[in-house]
Amino acid sequence: METAKAVRIGRALSEADLVIIGASNGLDMAEGLNLFCADAHFREAYGDLAQADGIGCILQGLSSPDANVRCRWAERFHQKEHLEYEPSPLMNTLRRLTEHTDAFVITCNIDGHFARAGFDENRMLETEGSTRTSIDESRLAHPDAIAAAQLEELARLVRAHRNGRVAILELGVGLRNGVIKHVLAQIANTCEHATYIVFNYSQAMAPDASCETILVDGDMAPAFEEVAQCRL
Repeated sequence: METAKAVRIGRALSEADLVIIGASNGLDMAEGLNLFCADAHFREAYGDLAQADGIGCILQGLSSPDANVRCRWAERFHQKEHLEYEPSPLMNTLRRLTEHTDAFVITCNIDGHFARAGFDENRMLETEGSTRTSIDESRLAHPDAIAAAQLEELARLVRAHRNGRVAILELGVGLRNGVIKHVLAQIANTCEHATYIVFNYSQAMAPDASCETILVDGDMAPAFEEVAQCRL
């Protein structure tokens, strides 16, 4: 990433009154967790289940039509990806870059990594639930009490800071993930001084929003390290 771009991102984050983080599978992949393939981590952590159940990737196990298989995989996933999770350098850097201000996380990732990394669970909307609570892909269409409270807190923060400086971080959100992209674009268009920053590998696309936009195409881990160095 160009140094000038890293400086712009660092300035946007340091000056922000509110940081909104939108994250999807791309962030998990940057941390080394891939739900879609039988990589080394899959073989080590799930190999016995994969052989017993005839499963080819984590997502296939979690979405199996067999309730018993789904339960086994959800339990193993929760153990390996939540309880045993140690925040990666990428996640620790993200926490340091945003801990000085109000921050809110919107993610479809179900592993609860943000909570384990120290982000405020009351300011965290997990759009598809998580293995900490329950997995439900319709939570936004039919919010439970937790999701409703989180949506209300998000709306309150946006109202409080709509005239201030808002930084929006879109982290590894694929082009097909319209839910998170739509919410982030709405926030960007609501806030008077928003900077929309996209980190993605080969899919760093400008949002449908009328605000300053910074696109970073490539590996998030070194990009965040460069931003952190520029803020020293």
